[in-house]
Amino acid sequence: MKEKRGGSPDRQKVRHASLMRSIRQLQARGYDERWDIYKLRKNELHRLVHDWRSAGLNIRTIVNHLVNLGWLADKVGRLDRIPSNSDLGIKSRGNMTEPDRDRAREIDYGRLGKLAIHAQLVIELRREFGLRAAEAMKFQPEYAACETEWIRLAGSWCQGGRSRKIRITTDRKRDLLDRVSLFQESQPPNRYGERSMIPVNMTFRPYGKEYIRTRFAASVPGNELRYVWAHERLEMVMGHPPTTAGSPENSELPDHERSLWNQASSILIHELGTAEGREDSVAIYIGSSNLTVQYQKLNEWLRTRRNIRSG
Repeated sequence: MKEKRGGSPDRQKVRHASLMRSIRQLQARGYDERWDIYKLRKNELHRLVHDWRSAGLNIRTIVNHLVNLGWLADKVGRLDRIPSNSDLGIKSRGNMTEPDRDRAREIDYGRLGKLAIHAQLVIELRREFGLRAAEAMKFQPEYAACETEWIRLAGSWCQGGRSRKIRITTDRKRDLLDRVSLFQESQPPNRYGERSMIPVNMTFRPYGKEYIRTRFAASVPGNELRYVWAHERLEMVMGHPPTTAGSPENSELPDHERSLWNQASSILIHELGTAEGREDSVAIYIGSSNLTVQYQKLNEWLRTRRNIRSG
């Protein structure tokens, strides 16, 4: 991985963690240090998938691990030796049914009150604007809330460095921004002269761990709040809840509503901070769509690579 870098630093870290997990699982099965990664083949992937299923991993997590193993196989010249997802009994990401399960979970404000004020506001920012935890922790109203109808997020706060804007759609959201601004004004700046949702005596990583620990201890939702926000945002555009909340599949909608669904999907791709071409990620939040072209192209490319290598 030091020689074959690809993607953002965050993507590289995720890939490294995923591959190390796979290696540890193979070691637990008896593979030792003498095993050569250049011998990666279908047997290893079948064993890993069996272990992941036995451990109760959801289908999306398994597919993500397989994507990273496919990256590794390509780099060591073994892409033609590993089975496809369908051969492993795994559905492609564009056709998974599991994303249609509703994961939205609202805030219990009684439980929220058990957290420190910094964490409370981080949670509320996640609920009202669909932010990731890191984005909410690094949130600075002085920069973010300088427009009437939008908040803006700096690239340095966001996954993959993708800056973006999110529409302010309700007075409740404006009220939250006012409360966050007042709170930050009452806090001393950090050594860089900045104010964020991170306590002044802590840095991002230690506070991130503290935030996760206290949130879990209080049974307060985290990423589930992005689902709540996504449901509300789609309903504003379409006038009814997403398929994850019981509405018809996109393919079953009349033409005018399908057009609205696609419009809402495009809005959410941007406002959730999803990478371009990752409609499958949006489907996790709002249900299935017919937008699988990117993954059809990817599967065609992989099949072509395999045919070239085997030929």
